[in-house]
Amino acid sequence: MGQMISRSDAETLIDEQVSKEIIEGVVKSSKAMSMFRRLPNMTSNKTKMRVLDALPLVYWQGSDNARKQITKMAWDKKYIVAEEMAVIVPIPENVLDDSSYDIWGEVRPRIEEAAGKKFDQAVFTGYDKPAGFRADLLTSAINAGAKVTPLNTMYLSIDKAMSYVEESGYNPTGILGGMNVKSAFRTMLDSNGQPIKGTEIDSLSRAYVDNGAWDKTKAQMLVGDFSQAVYAIRQDITFKVLDQAVIQDPATGEILYNLAQDDMVALRVTMRLGWEVPNPINSLQPDEAVRFPFAVILPGEYEESRVKVTFTVKDTEAEAKALEGAKVNFNGLIKKTDASGKAEFYSNKNSNGLYRVTHEDMKRDVLGEVEVKDSEAKIDVTINIKKKAE
Repeated sequence: MGQMISRSDAETLIDEQVSKEIIEGVVKSSKAMSMFRRLPNMTSNKTKMRVLDALPLVYWQGSDNARKQITKMAWDKKYIVAEEMAVIVPIPENVLDDSSYDIWGEVRPRIEEAAGKKFDQAVFTGYDKPAGFRADLLTSAINAGAKVTPLNTMYLSIDKAMSYVEESGYNPTGILGGMNVKSAFRTMLDSNGQPIKGTEIDSLSRAYVDNGAWDKTKAQMLVGDFSQAVYAIRQDITFKVLDQAVIQDPATGEILYNLAQDDMVALRVTMRLGWEVPNPINSLQPDEAVRFPFAVILPGEYEESRVKVTFTVKDTEAEAKALEGAKVNFNGLIKKTDASGKAEFYSNKNSNGLYRVTHEDMKRDVLGEVEVKDSEAKIDVTINIKKKAE
């Protein structure tokens, strides 16, 4: 029976300092992580956040002895779900035996770059998004109606995107886009035809996604309050050395390496993390269906690649009557059902997403997962409403 390299054998590869350095490298490689707020590390695969959902009211008394009215505040729950990213790096044993070869100097930057790109793709455009992640920023902004078709100048387009963010009760802090956006800023003029130096738009921080994660066919820029997006790490980078495994192509099943026969070892690298946009209620915009701290500027030639996802919610204890006012959380996007019991969203094609349906009179939440293909998805949800006391 083959011998596996033990944790003590591989200790030089997995000490805490190396793990921290990898994490820092991933954060630097990812434009999302470098601009979002990092929360404390998660203690489980799902972290609940209490998000303000209803504001208190105050009332004029009208007279000296009028009875004081009461009000309440309410908090809703949102979750950061940790998903795992991983990679296996096969290494010939002869390379490891060569003590003058800095294997980590070669492997580490590539791992950091790949992890940063993978996270950014899921966060910005939803590419290869895990089911547990919320909807990406572009899809979320489009669902909220915060999308700008290019105006006469880029300056006006950014100004319009900022207005969407401000109408949602947030202050824009930054602009993010692909490398092609750098040229736009070098030549940008304000509404008076003057260089933008010293303007409010010029004062916003700018980040250019240079790791290949940005798809300029889907968006030119994201404008928003980047402090409102958060991420948390469940498990720091961990490593395991394999020497007896068979490594297969997950798509075809083809055997790529037989480590024992090929005189190789493989370094398996894993990381678990999640992100969310809390988007709490505020005085300027109480409706979460249109409230979002980001807006997107679309490309000049834009083809919608998303499909409609329609939820229909009915009450099982009222002869399947359509239920108005149920709250549907789909991929972190929240809308309430209309009089026909429907809530409509837009989602990326060929993707999976989680949903949660709640109502103030429900006995329990209804949870599920939706597989969105290349056409409209329709989901029927039946729930039990508490019977009111006579």
